[in-house]
Amino acid sequence: MLKIDSLNVKYGAIQVLYNVSLNVGKEEIVALLGSNGAGKTTLLNTICGLIKPSSGSISFLGKNIENLPPHKILRSGILQVPEGRRIFPYMTVLENLLVGANNPEAWRRRNELLERVFNLFPILKERRNMQARLLSGGEQQMLAIGRSLMGNPRLLLIDEPSLGLAPKVLTKIYDTIKSLRDDEDVTILLAEQNAQYALNIADRGYVLENGRIVLEGLSMELLNNEHVKKAYLGV
Repeated sequence: MLKIDSLNVKYGAIQVLYNVSLNVGKEEIVALLGSNGAGKTTLLNTICGLIKPSSGSISFLGKNIENLPPHKILRSGILQVPEGRRIFPYMTVLENLLVGANNPEAWRRRNELLERVFNLFPILKERRNMQARLLSGGEQQMLAIGRSLMGNPRLLLIDEPSLGLAPKVLTKIYDTIKSLRDDEDVTILLAEQNAQYALNIADRGYVLENGRIVLEGLSMELLNNEHVKKAYLGV
């Protein structure tokens, strides 16, 4: 579904990604592991068209998208749940969700998509008229995911969903991410520092360090890899 080949990205004279290649198959969860500053968010933003690569290619459903503007990439079916949630704090939960129905097909189906989100996150239905700033951190993360689902994505890019969340809440978030693949047929590229959570639900994974892919493999292989154990699992 998504294929990235020899991608290089620079901020001015500073290179951030070096010859990054990866692929994500239909209805897979693929984990992108790395510490702060490894280049995970840069890669997701490049896929979304917010950053233009200096070289390399990105294809989605067989079509090259690296030179498309962000709104065309979004309408092709790629949506992102950004790091740090980035909800609209003074808008209601419902208003935040409706903002996510940002293409004609999604807007036409907005009521159906709202019910889908409310079934996944019943607390959002209960608090639909509350300002988003009054939600807990976990509820705000649910809202950020729900807002992206309102665009009816084919590929969902999720950036650091564990950030600032308690373990109990994080378990709920990760159970929902897994259900998006298993029950909703959504393909997911999951950027995360928390390797244990990510690899427990992912099919495969890549390890990004200093802008380079240094490891890749099946999730169980990476969980048992000595480098991953030491660097990301604290073993």
